[in-house]
Amino acid sequence: MIMRGNQMIDLSHYSVVDGHCHPFLPERERGELDQLLNLSTIPIPRLHSENIILYRKVMMELARVLGCPLRLDEILRRRREEYARPAEYIGRLFEEAKIDTLLLDTGYPRPPIPLEEFRRLVRCRVRCIYRLEPLISRLFQSAPPFDELLERYEEALESAVRDKGYVGFKSVIAYGFGLRIQRVEEGSAREAYERLRDEGVLTLPLRRKSPRAVRDEKTLRNYLVCRGIEKSIDLDVPFQIHTGIGDSPYIDLREANPLHLFDVIRDEELGKAKIVLVHAGYPYVEEAGFLANNYPNVYIDLSEMIPFIGPGMREKILQLLYMSPTTKILYGSDGYNIPEIFWISAIWGKQALSEALQELVESGAIDEDYAYKAGRLILWENAVRLYKLPPVGL
Repeated sequence: MIMRGNQMIDLSHYSVVDGHCHPFLPERERGELDQLLNLSTIPIPRLHSENIILYRKVMMELARVLGCPLRLDEILRRRREEYARPAEYIGRLFEEAKIDTLLLDTGYPRPPIPLEEFRRLVRCRVRCIYRLEPLISRLFQSAPPFDELLERYEEALESAVRDKGYVGFKSVIAYGFGLRIQRVEEGSAREAYERLRDEGVLTLPLRRKSPRAVRDEKTLRNYLVCRGIEKSIDLDVPFQIHTGIGDSPYIDLREANPLHLFDVIRDEELGKAKIVLVHAGYPYVEEAGFLANNYPNVYIDLSEMIPFIGPGMREKILQLLYMSPTTKILYGSDGYNIPEIFWISAIWGKQALSEALQELVESGAIDEDYAYKAGRLILWENAVRLYKLPPVGL
């Protein structure tokens, strides 16, 4: 907490706009809770999964909320009882965390979650981010001629914003292809697509493609992502891009460093886009902070770093604040599968932000009034401005 004279500044009372998360349904929950609080798709032995600090923190906070002893079996039993009335349970958690608005990446999970059903569960404001990759996969499955593919691709992106109310785009090209994105001439993209189409390998998994086919697909996807960025400029919506940590073993973290986006960020045309570095590039946090400091079009989203690095959140938020303008940092959780991720992210994330701001106040870098302002900016004001959202209900 931040001292204001003899009073504590308590950011837990601030509302949040969760700038990056995913819809979920209770009936789709698979596995025990300890397996749902790490980022690996590889089963983690319970000996280890129950000893991740994030899991211990969630159990401790759930014991408080549910009013039960701090015993894992009892907490899990009470959770099952409470979650049998999902809207009430989710509402209780979201109200405590002051979650005002969710910006959903609807590209995960697959098959899609019915959004009206999800809205009835969470009882808060919901807006959506349009992920490029499911659209690309659908187009690859139908394999139309290149000109038709491009026409359908751009029409779908435009319709998502103009007709369906999406407030931004997102790409996860880092999975499988990395972030070394460069501009591709249309002729090169066309040739790559036609080779993949003629060979009938468009829809094959990467591991079953030849090295040349993988290179062709990277060329094609680079082209489509850049066209998506250009469309975000035309429609004046932000473009989120996955950086840093993700689901293991599918992400090659070495290729997910946000510095690999340098060619995109400094490009004369693409540089006009509002690029949001999702997950703060963790563990490349200071690199992300450098980009936000030096390029007007770069923003940073804290999701997945919050809450998955647990006690390390304070230190990493502080590293971002060394260089990043507070007007460029946006709160997010990357909540998915279970409501507790959304909830613990807001609860613990606000605490970590308070502690980071406290250190800046105590060092004389900022005053207490600005600490309050920075808290509001990061937790909701920046998202409201960037995504053109209604003001939060404070």
